[in-house]
Amino acid sequence: MAILVVEDESDLSDLLCFILRRSGNEVIVAHDGQMALDLWRERDPELVLLDLGLPKVSGWDVCHTISTESSTPVMIVSGNDDEEDMVRGLDAGAADYVCKPFSPRLLLARIRTLLRRQAAVPGRTCDSHLTLGDLSLDSSWRTAACGEKSVSLTRLEHKVLQELALRSGQVISHTDLIQRVWGYKGEGSSHVVKGHIRSLRLKLQEIGSRTAIRVIPGVGYTLEPTAA
Repeated sequence: MAILVVEDESDLSDLLCFILRRSGNEVIVAHDGQMALDLWRERDPELVLLDLGLPKVSGWDVCHTISTESSTPVMIVSGNDDEEDMVRGLDAGAADYVCKPFSPRLLLARIRTLLRRQAAVPGRTCDSHLTLGDLSLDSSWRTAACGEKSVSLTRLEHKVLQELALRSGQVISHTDLIQRVWGYKGEGSSHVVKGHIRSLRLKLQEIGSRTAIRVIPGVGYTLEPTAA
């Protein structure tokens, strides 16, 4: 499991990394807000531990962007213990707020609780393997395969492809896909969906799959096998 630690104080960043890695987690580190957003988009972590007082882009803006564009949970870890800051953080989309200094055991327990809660959000279960045409989707390993070739998917790419595969032959609207994958209603950021669709189409081409994501202009997306 990958956790993105966003902390500009090197001593605290090192401590958080030690605690998380000792518990068997993969850790990604960012020291400013812009780096945090770049790494979040590139690495798609399961959780973000976020300080608020960051250079370049504030922690508030990082939290708002992540919670608006994705379902990635954000846990604020901050020295600001004022009640208004806590309320502001939760209103900005944070799933939890931990004050410094913190107990390592309590922090890990809250992370486990948060991730269990996050895993239960969709409220549905799916088979670990889905097959459509020449394409096989493995949910356990988050891979897509065609014949002997396979490619790894990010967590969000997997969710998008899974939703499309489960509704093969149907056109899923942009807003419906946003709600099913990112978990919120409304138009959202169109470039976020388009970016994941573009990446998935390239990956399907990479493994030579004839199962294709079709873009229906002004309507949405559909996944269908195409003729050789």
